[in-house]
Amino acid sequence: MARINSGSYQPRCAIVDPDEAFLPEAGLPRRMARRSRFVRGGIALGAAATVGVLAVVTPGIAQSVSAANAATSEVETARIGTTDAFSARGSVTDRSTDRPEIDVNTAAVARASSLDAVDQQVADTQASVAAQARSQALSTTGSAIDAETERIASQVFYWPTEGEISSPWGMRLHPILRYTRLHGGADIGGAVGAPIHAVADGVVTKAAQGYNGGSGNNVRIDHGTIQGKPVETSYLHMHTITVREGETVKKGQVIGSVGNTGLSTAPHLHFSVYVSGVNSDPAPYLYAGR
Repeated sequence: MARINSGSYQPRCAIVDPDEAFLPEAGLPRRMARRSRFVRGGIALGAAATVGVLAVVTPGIAQSVSAANAATSEVETARIGTTDAFSARGSVTDRSTDRPEIDVNTAAVARASSLDAVDQQVADTQASVAAQARSQALSTTGSAIDAETERIASQVFYWPTEGEISSPWGMRLHPILRYTRLHGGADIGGAVGAPIHAVADGVVTKAAQGYNGGSGNNVRIDHGTIQGKPVETSYLHMHTITVREGETVKKGQVIGSVGNTGLSTAPHLHFSVYVSGVNSDPAPYLYAGR
């Protein structure tokens, strides 16, 4: 069924001239003509803005390009100058002439010799220091020996054995016989086997083994004259005797060991002194110079 068009409305058709769309007598809606007018105005405004931007930016771009070209020229000039400098240096300097070839073996031998010299120097220094320390130690030891020698020489008697006097010379109650009588010596306490020393130089006049009337194993020594008087000493209750009659002994020499032989209650040394043949108190001689 054919559609009937009413009024003056005309169907869509191609427009030969676009300007006809804006004519009053155009059959298109008025809103279409108004929209086209706005589009054309926007295009014109955009074109004008573009031209303005190009007018402002183009001089800056030209200046930047000019500056870049100038910098490139300067770099090229500097590069050319540097190349010329290296070329001139290479033509003047001959490294093969200034730096002769190094013999590795010779350098190694020289280095080894240098190290050997250093090692020898260190060894010499250490030896010198050790020698000085040893010398100082020997000097100190020598001084101590000299001091001890002087001390012993100043003593009238060398202390005969370890320990102190436990029972002095004088009258006392005999611990075994139970009566009072002269204790003719000084008892010096000690352990069995402790060494007994000669108190002064002399000659052994007696070295007896056995009970010997209660004296046990004993030794007697003639020291000759001491402080202007003839002096003899005796050592009783000994365990062992290491000297014999007629033997010459020196001050401090070991003549035997402490024991408990004879009439004795415990291990000790009974030490007696005879001055001009008379039994005397040994304490003044023992403590003199001690």
